[in-house]
Amino acid sequence: MDLGDDFFTVGKPHPMIDPSARAERILKEGSDERTAVVLLDIVLGYGSNPDPAGACVGAIAKAKAAAAERGGYLSVVAAVTGTAADPQGFASQVSKLEGSGVVVMESNHRAALLALEILRAARGKIGAEK
Repeated sequence: MDLGDDFFTVGKPHPMIDPSARAERILKEGSDERTAVVLLDIVLGYGSNPDPAGACVGAIAKAKAAAAERGGYLSVVAAVTGTAADPQGFASQVSKLEGSGVVVMESNHRAALLALEILRAARGKIGAEK
């Protein structure tokens, strides 16, 4: 789901500027036992939040903990779009995500492919249990 879509941003700042909507959605989706993976796109640069990864890691930890409490596991996959020259610091943002158990891929394309593979594996596991 694209939280930057007009449907979600009418009268509100874009999640690149104010990542609170993203954190709320991570918590919501992470508490749903049907959620196998959360896919994030972290965008750096001027005009973006000063610490977009840092604004998500608390929600990621809570969502992962909620999944563990119910005996499940929540995968979180991300791509960070930016460079070392961005004010947020590319390496710092990647490090924060990885420190929270997020698998950071080198592109949005690869992150989406990994999320798809996780979904396929989760479906196969659920189907095998029934």
